[in-house]
Amino acid sequence: MELISTQLEKIEDMLSRLDEIIDVAKNVPFSGKISIEKNAVFDVIDDIRGTIHDMRKGLPSEMNQAKRVMHDRDTIVSEAKHRAEMMIKAAETEVNKLLNEHDITYQAKENAQRIEDEAREHAKESLVSAGNYIIDYFDDASELLEKTLEEHLAKARELENFYNNILTDFQEARSSVRVDRR
Repeated sequence: MELISTQLEKIEDMLSRLDEIIDVAKNVPFSGKISIEKNAVFDVIDDIRGTIHDMRKGLPSEMNQAKRVMHDRDTIVSEAKHRAEMMIKAAETEVNKLLNEHDITYQAKENAQRIEDEAREHAKESLVSAGNYIIDYFDDASELLEKTLEEHLAKARELENFYNNILTDFQEARSSVRVDRR
């Protein structure tokens, strides 16, 4: 996100350069028009396009971060399942041990069932917690991507209006030039 902010600042600087080019442009006598150096304007426009291209290349990093979150979710779920399996195995071992002891067989079954229920409940809670974490992260990532897209679109509209104004000025300047081509 810091990279995008830096690139937006670059675009604003380039737009300021365009403003300066227009501000220092020479007036065309008797027309209310100005004369600007075409290459200077096109150089700034090319710089803006390059920065926008760099910004677009930066978006895949957001996607990579979402992939990492998916991987982390899978790891959390896998670990929760593994812990639950280990707890179940421990419970089964405990049950078998207690079954061998005739005096406390009934108590062993109850304890084993309790441990197994707790293990299942813990696994279930871990899965729900992991799922909620992922959903929250995707909500945050979606919100961030939507905000970034809105900012890019707003800047693009500003650039489009700016270029349309320049084009209109050029067309008006062109139409005001009268040359006798004899």
